[in-house]
Amino acid sequence: MDKELLHKKIKKDIEDLINNHPPERTLGNLIPLSIFQAVRIGVLTAGCGIEAIIYNIGKDIGREVISRYVDRDNLLESFAEILKKAKIGILEVKKVEENEMILILKDCISCHNVPNVGTTLCHFEAGLIAGTLEKKLRRKVNAVETKCCGKGDEYCEFLVKIEDKLYW
Repeated sequence: MDKELLHKKIKKDIEDLINNHPPERTLGNLIPLSIFQAVRIGVLTAGCGIEAIIYNIGKDIGREVISRYVDRDNLLESFAEILKKAKIGILEVKKVEENEMILILKDCISCHNVPNVGTTLCHFEAGLIAGTLEKKLRRKVNAVETKCCGKGDEYCEFLVKIEDKLYW
């Protein structure tokens, strides 16, 4: 399997979606959210550290794709706009300090309208947040989901830690 070829295709599809040019398909441009969530939850139940893999996929996409569209001077507002355009979720800022943020994501693709399954489900979104912010801030960033609809919460909440060490 050519993993690099798949990454290029995913990158192009996300860029097209952000630029309001979704791929054409006879059955419509998007799959039903419930099908996507069923696949994600099925993968998560496989165990074996799959959460870290999903987080790292999100981090790569955030760093390599989403960050291209985020304005560093208007960081959180433009990030929120891109997440909404890409239909990933509605980002709100709860707290911003020099080395820590608390971000809320509503209507999230991974867990919107799922029942309380007793665990967090948004590893991809956590990685996406970390990767995007890491690239734009040029600092090591880690995001951890502290609230999730999968745990019965009203929305997803992420604790974002920003290290002092500069990258690049």
